[in-house]
Amino acid sequence: MYLVVTSSKGISSVVMSRLLGTTQATAWRLGHAIREMTHDRNGPPLSGLVEIDLKYLGGAPKRRKDGQKSKRGKGTAKPRILIAVQRDDRMRATVVPSEKADDIHAALDGVVAQPVKVFSDKDNTFINVLKALGAGHHTVVHSAKEFVRGEVHSNTADGIGSLLERARMGVWHRMSRKHLQHYLDEISFRWNCRVKQEFKTKSGRRRRVIATIPLLEMLSKLLRPSIGRQIRRTENYGFAVLPNHLPAPT
Repeated sequence: MYLVVTSSKGISSVVMSRLLGTTQATAWRLGHAIREMTHDRNGPPLSGLVEIDLKYLGGAPKRRKDGQKSKRGKGTAKPRILIAVQRDDRMRATVVPSEKADDIHAALDGVVAQPVKVFSDKDNTFINVLKALGAGHHTVVHSAKEFVRGEVHSNTADGIGSLLERARMGVWHRMSRKHLQHYLDEISFRWNCRVKQEFKTKSGRRRRVIATIPLLEMLSKLLRPSIGRQIRRTENYGFAVLPNHLPAPT
């Protein structure tokens, strides 16, 4: 029920310990074990229309003592997260070491299928990487106040970046670099368990609402990677494969 009764942004170990009647340390460890089950890093690639964005996770720029404003993103020490989302479908969020083309290429390789049409801001690194991957690429120029041009936009990926910031500020407060990918996996799992439903109002207008998939389907999706594994004090506080056991299905 952990993933069902909480918000789309997650639950802190403090609240989880109160709900379960355990210590915070136990809840923290159990939370990381659950997050290890949520990762979709080996899942099928994104296809169709895909939006990408590079998110620098951290607070808004603050003014220094000399009155100058701190840098916003590039050139700072903030963690870098590459967000890729299939339009009206699944998403992936991956921690990348830097903005260099090699790191972006490694994060996108295997994430986007072929053929695919990718939308992003006009970033030279994205342009070069996607050209090397052979993906169709279209950009909007945010610096020129261009955010939508027909079907070309990265607003969904930008919105996911805002979701990550709200989760950081309102739920976990601190997401260490060591475990940041686990938090991203949980948020991705929650996003990928959503479905969009359309209906008509009495006046005939079409409306669309976001709902979660049925409980049993969500639990099946969550527990499937845990087959043949056991919660152990592993290096990443996640799951260890049991000896003499068949590997967990992908």
